[in-house]
Amino acid sequence: MCDKQKNATDLGQYDKTAVKAIVFKDNQQGNVHAVEVGAGFVWLGCCKSPSLLLRVTPDLKETTEIRFGKGEGGLHDLAFDGEFLWVAHASGYLSRVDPHTCEFHSFKLSVSSGQHAFLYTLIFDSHHLWVGTYTNPGCILRIDRKSESCTEFQIEAAPMCAIRTLVSVNDTVWAGLYTVPGKLVILDKTSGSQTLIDLGEDNMLCTSSAFDGNHVWFGLDTMPAKLIRVDPQNFKFTTYCLSQTSSCVRGLVYDGRYLWAGLYTEPGELVCFDPRTGDYKSHVMPDAFFNVRDLGLNNDWLWAVTQNTRYQPSGLYGVCLSGREKR
Repeated sequence: MCDKQKNATDLGQYDKTAVKAIVFKDNQQGNVHAVEVGAGFVWLGCCKSPSLLLRVTPDLKETTEIRFGKGEGGLHDLAFDGEFLWVAHASGYLSRVDPHTCEFHSFKLSVSSGQHAFLYTLIFDSHHLWVGTYTNPGCILRIDRKSESCTEFQIEAAPMCAIRTLVSVNDTVWAGLYTVPGKLVILDKTSGSQTLIDLGEDNMLCTSSAFDGNHVWFGLDTMPAKLIRVDPQNFKFTTYCLSQTSSCVRGLVYDGRYLWAGLYTEPGELVCFDPRTGDYKSHVMPDAFFNVRDLGLNNDWLWAVTQNTRYQPSGLYGVCLSGREKR
């Protein structure tokens, strides 16, 4: 059930000067799970063993491969702290990468249960790194970047493979759970206290999240695709359904005015959503780009990484946002 549903208008085909796109030629450069923007580069993380990181210049003319060691496998997420790029691996390692020299340092994280610490999602909140783990129960780990010390918060409401997305909201971290019914967990950064929000049977499988300064937003892995808006003051939520042919939100970012959602569809699709009105516009990507896996954003460009066919080269698709209304 949807609280709000409107028909999309077509964003149309962007002018060629407003789009940058590339499909990587090497099939080793596939299975991309994450994209991040930082230090003047676009970064793509490939979920391989060992992990593979791609540093791409914004003009897409130069790609540098950074191959990790045997211990760092299954790259799943990226975060830039203003100085270093941080890489979360399924093997339990966290890596700090110098964006200019491409040198890296890795250290292994653990959880008190003794389970393998599969690192799935990673964010930076201006002070600490926060990692969501695929353990049972799931854990949120707070990492001090200098000392590499780790504080563990067990999330009892999160079963194995459930913590898919984290978003920092003031003094809390919100976790979206990949569960049926969908659930959200709000973790107080200081006390560690937790609040659980049940989204109901119709709103399941949280995959992505964003904070627009007023509301917290979550994308769902559903057909049709759905966005959930939550008021952080009273925890009331509203469900927005996209078009009936849409499915599977796999990336969500806020550009200061609009929300952008990437859809895991063939071909891929970008949705520009107005959080004030619920109106949205859709842009279908060219046939060479399908299955959006993640979105990255800087001041002028929205970057979508597409997973494409399994074991095939991934794609990077950029849309220029300069000139669009931001306020």
